[in-house]
Amino acid sequence: MTRGKQQVLFNYLPNRTFDFERVAAIARVVEIRGDPRTDLNASVILRRIAEEASAWQEDFRPVLRDDVFRQADRFVLLDPRSIQSELFPKVFWCQDRRCGRIFDFSNRDSLPQQCPSCRQGRLVQLRFVKIHRCGALQPLLPPQCRQCRTANHMALDTRGSERISNFRWVCRRCNSAQTPYGGYCAECQWPDQNLRGMDIEVHRAGRTFYAHTTVLLNIPHRRFDSFFALPEWQAIASAKLLEMEEVAGHNLTEYGTRAQASQGTQSAGLSGADLDELMRRQASGELTPEQFVHEMQSLREVRQQEQQASSPSGIVRSLCERTGVPWSIWNRAGQEMLEAIMPMETGRPTELDMQNPTEPSTIARQMGFSRLALVSDYPIITATYGFSRAEYSPNQCRLNPFPAHKDHGGKSPIFVDQVQADALLLSLSPERVIIWLEMNGYHPVIPPGTDQHLARKAYFVQLLSEAPVRETLRADRPEARMVFGLLHTLSHLSVRQAALLSGLDRTSLSEYVLPRALTFALYCNHRFGATIGALTALFEQSLTEWLHAVRETSPENS
Repeated sequence: MTRGKQQVLFNYLPNRTFDFERVAAIARVVEIRGDPRTDLNASVILRRIAEEASAWQEDFRPVLRDDVFRQADRFVLLDPRSIQSELFPKVFWCQDRRCGRIFDFSNRDSLPQQCPSCRQGRLVQLRFVKIHRCGALQPLLPPQCRQCRTANHMALDTRGSERISNFRWVCRRCNSAQTPYGGYCAECQWPDQNLRGMDIEVHRAGRTFYAHTTVLLNIPHRRFDSFFALPEWQAIASAKLLEMEEVAGHNLTEYGTRAQASQGTQSAGLSGADLDELMRRQASGELTPEQFVHEMQSLREVRQQEQQASSPSGIVRSLCERTGVPWSIWNRAGQEMLEAIMPMETGRPTELDMQNPTEPSTIARQMGFSRLALVSDYPIITATYGFSRAEYSPNQCRLNPFPAHKDHGGKSPIFVDQVQADALLLSLSPERVIIWLEMNGYHPVIPPGTDQHLARKAYFVQLLSEAPVRETLRADRPEARMVFGLLHTLSHLSVRQAALLSGLDRTSLSEYVLPRALTFALYCNHRFGATIGALTALFEQSLTEWLHAVRETSPENS
């Protein structure tokens, strides 16, 4: 079988069963072999996974604890190359309805094709398995007959039904029958005794395996090491997104370099231009020697204040004071703020001039967009880090890592795939969204910052800070639900209309939503074929038509 990497990351993962088409058998993935991706920023990926895993109490993720994610050497990022699988379950079912006996060949390598009991029926793998929310997977075996005290004569009778609850175990010796029952899970002591029972499912049913995957932007590894070494990097990224003057004209990587250079320096000195200007004023008679000394001291104090204001700690102070949002919220939002500005820092963006009175700019402003840009290299990483069974929601199941990989020193594998293609980046105007909320009967409480313009932008960071955006937002968070729904609806409509105009299949385009930044991206998720350059052509040739189509299909215009 040949499968794409994206299929592997969702459907062919260790401990998952699948139908092996070539030999008409059921198999279980044992191991994925791959190439280590040392070029990816493991600390950023682990930080994102830790954030998602934190929705589970640690008792429900005993291996993926918070302290484990801080140890990057416990994990290996693998780019899948090949899959090793084994026949599972080795439980076979006689297809002669008069027989229907079940045989467990788990300890055998040679498997008969004909029923050893009736000598007539063909044997096929039993398609049913037992699962538990702790992650356990077991074959479905027949119980002992209550009268004969043996399972050797037990058959499975479906009684013409597709519902397991209608099936019966039937002893072919004494004809006694039993209802199928999964029994208690022997691999865990689930805290709720009512949930210790195993469920019987068709092996391919969705409940038997949920892959836990995250999607994020790749942050160049070595280039940003010194930036991530700063305790305040989240504040710098946030200040860049808010376009604060303290960070204007500076790239993110400059801060790490400047911090290293300034270690041990207590004060800022005067620049050569400062000294030249003071010397000129003294030579022209404008300053006396005493005034020269006074001016030099005053200017040095000004430069020290400017240095302090633009230092990482100064940016934290200014960010919190001017927005009215506490540092704890900015700290949690740092990764999302960084991903919103990273394409503008590392990519090759082409921005639509929103102030230019062209037709696409006018439509974009009318729709409430504050930014629309084409990014040529949008490095999206898909990382699959674990699985669950029976349930997907936090604390309703156990979040399990994949088995430690023997080829990589016993490290836990995280399977990754990177797609680097063109993307459209769109941001909504905070002011317009606040007006939209007010028109819908809500009264946003703007944070009490000293700069109301920045405070209104920061309102959305605070609003969505604790919102479980990866789950269904309930009615007790009405404003967060409205804002996230608006952003998600626009991204869906944008993807749909982009696919129609470019002639691409809808599955060739994906969306990436950064709710706290009021931003979403559309990107091509394939490496090859017609998708390459599709969004570039859309931006350059059909932007007006696309914006028209999105606006006309939005709910407000339907």
